[in-house]
Amino acid sequence: MLSKFSYLLQLTYWKVRLLFKHDRKSYLSLYHHLGIMANVIRIYQVALSHKTMSIICENGRKLNNERLEFLGDAVIGMVTADYLFIHYKNAPEGMLTTARIKIVNRQYLNKIAIELHIDQLVRKERTVVTPLNNLYGNTLEAIIGAIYLDKGYRESARFVEKWLIKTPEHLDEIIHTETNHKARLLERCQKNRNSIQFKLVSETKDENSHVLFEVEVYVDDELCGHGKGRSKKEAEQHACEMALHHLKKCHQPKQTPILRPSTTKSS
Repeated sequence: MLSKFSYLLQLTYWKVRLLFKHDRKSYLSLYHHLGIMANVIRIYQVALSHKTMSIICENGRKLNNERLEFLGDAVIGMVTADYLFIHYKNAPEGMLTTARIKIVNRQYLNKIAIELHIDQLVRKERTVVTPLNNLYGNTLEAIIGAIYLDKGYRESARFVEKWLIKTPEHLDEIIHTETNHKARLLERCQKNRNSIQFKLVSETKDENSHVLFEVEVYVDDELCGHGKGRSKKEAEQHACEMALHHLKKCHQPKQTPILRPSTTKSS
């Protein structure tokens, strides 16, 4: 990590260079939102552009964040693997693989993207259905890909470690958090001898021609959850997560009513 003095020195030098930049506001906006001292702002503008709001070049070529998303996904995987290999010296390969999968998990990336307020920065058409296409998590990947191109592997690794891995304690929490909601629900139903059934409700396409699945899950013939996703597996996971919350709420023990002193006055 950079020392405080080195960081302040780097920040001062960067701000001096901004005096000669034409689009200073964009550079400062990126720094204030994400702490990125960009060298070339154009790369980040592309990273923040969904394909519904592609940047049109003079030669007619359309630029959006899909290629940067591909690059960022690879960078996250590499940084995470590097970190796990160094900090978990005695962990077997299976545990390392599971930990890496949880870091690059789409649901986790979406969560971090919202924490970073990327939803306020991304350029997209209003018709884009954000909960279904993982828009913000994809944009976070694209931003990391942009950092890699603009500032190199070391800076992109710092960003991943700061915002995705955070601390060893946080990483341990992620590793031990159960994200397979379907497995948890199946285990619970088997333990309590409940019947469970999944029903595919619909299979449609969104405005970008992506297939969207909607699934319902029934426990003892009672509808307990429904979910949507770009695959049946993803939709089932969302439905099972809702079902687990529903079952937990339904089986909470009732609280004993608090006895209050009578307000009736004796004659």
